[in-house]
Amino acid sequence: MVGALVRDSKEVDSVSAIPRVVAEACNPQVQDLIILPTEKCNFRCTYCYEDFAVGKMSEAVQRAVEQFMSNRIPDLAQLSIKWFGGEPLVAKAVVLRLSAHAKSLCDQHGVGLSGGLTTNAWLLDYATFSELVSYDQRFFQITLDGWKDVHDTFRRRANGRGTFDRIWENLLATRESDDQFEIQLRVHIRRGDQGSIEELLQHIAAEFGNDPRYSIDFEHIRNLGGEGGKTVANPLSLDELKAIERDLRAFYERQIASYHPSMARCAGGIPDPSVDTVESASASSLFDGYVCYASKPNSLLIRADGRLGKCTVALTDDRNTIGKLNDDGSVFVEKLKLQPWIRGLRSLDEAELGCPLGGLPR
Repeated sequence: MVGALVRDSKEVDSVSAIPRVVAEACNPQVQDLIILPTEKCNFRCTYCYEDFAVGKMSEAVQRAVEQFMSNRIPDLAQLSIKWFGGEPLVAKAVVLRLSAHAKSLCDQHGVGLSGGLTTNAWLLDYATFSELVSYDQRFFQITLDGWKDVHDTFRRRANGRGTFDRIWENLLATRESDDQFEIQLRVHIRRGDQGSIEELLQHIAAEFGNDPRYSIDFEHIRNLGGEGGKTVANPLSLDELKAIERDLRAFYERQIASYHPSMARCAGGIPDPSVDTVESASASSLFDGYVCYASKPNSLLIRADGRLGKCTVALTDDRNTIGKLNDDGSVFVEKLKLQPWIRGLRSLDEAELGCPLGGLPR
């Protein structure tokens, strides 16, 4: 299957020349699922691109997802589940139900299971966190937009109130766990906010800097569409972000050294580029190990209403509706709509592999 994707022997002499991540993207024994249990959210972040039009996953769709898993598991070596929304924990019962089902199936068939949530952490109390970890949902991406006052300006609840204090309280509680997990703190950067970011990093270093289960990732706020995207003015370029990130990571290292002198951490916990999170910021080099989840044939987005897609950003783009999940757990996929998303595996073009939405044919 992989060999058929090599377009010219002069360009690629053998399958072995294809980076491992590309081969893994075509592996039929690996299934990556991105599940939206709801597309509603309890936050109204000022820059958000979503429209919150689709509500909680129905009982019928939940049963179909369970049946899809049951159909696929016997043929798999690895199942990965990434929960997205909206805010997935607004439909916490759905997340826990389907996670428990996946865990039971994988244990029964000896299939590896991994997973995690992109969550605003408002509803991530310690009991919920612990139950998710028990189902091997061990990765959590949680966004902070600076220290309290700045964060609360941009990441508000639907009623307009701030969100920082409760998120921070829930984060602190996770330290009590003896389990293995990863919490990636996604720090948003804008022009003029560096002072607030440094204050945030100082607190992160003090509270989490001696625990390797916590890492930081920097992103620049930009227009990703929707009404929220229109509010983003004069965003940082990717080159500007890289320069600022270098300074912030150096600052973070100094803070860790101050609070935890015995810790020797490199570059402030730079995330592994092979970790494929939803809503990724940019296309990294292919040979750095990054292939967008939307470029992978064995990655599937299941929306709350049962539609199938590839990308978590282009939710209102018809090109991103590639099929549907049937009641019996089978899937219908329009091949002509799927092919443009995975075209990078044929071209081996870094930009197409890193972000197939860019230049996606209409």
